[in-house]
Amino acid sequence: MRVNRDDIIELDDFLPYQLILLADRVSRRSGAIVKRFRDMNLSQWRVLAAVAEAEGRTANEVVAVTPMDKGLVSRAVKSLIERRLIERRASDSDGRVGHLHLTRRGARLYREIAHDVRAMETEMLAALDPADASSLQASLRELLDTLSD
Repeated sequence: MRVNRDDIIELDDFLPYQLILLADRVSRRSGAIVKRFRDMNLSQWRVLAAVAEAEGRTANEVVAVTPMDKGLVSRAVKSLIERRLIERRASDSDGRVGHLHLTRRGARLYREIAHDVRAMETEMLAALDPADASSLQASLRELLDTLSD
């Protein structure tokens, strides 16, 4: 059975598809940047960045702020602890809950990677007129809010 031409989605003009392509390209570029630093992977970087943003986050909180499932976060946390880049400290109120903190070594590595990731962001935004860049960032926030779980 053939699909009616009017029902066909033109992928090059379809916003969800464009966003997937953009996210994939940004992810690949970010992954390449991160890999240069002691063979980090993107999952480890996302956990490191989430912990740097808010010291003391739990693994469940990292899951909530990153596009990763519990299994990926758990493996990344374990690896980062083994590499002495983060540490888990028991909660004062509930010893079963572990809060994640950067070690000195982790903070140093975070700063190095963040410098290069920010340079990538600057390069991306430089391709746009400043007003368009600002409008794009505001629009992306609105779309993320609209599609929040």
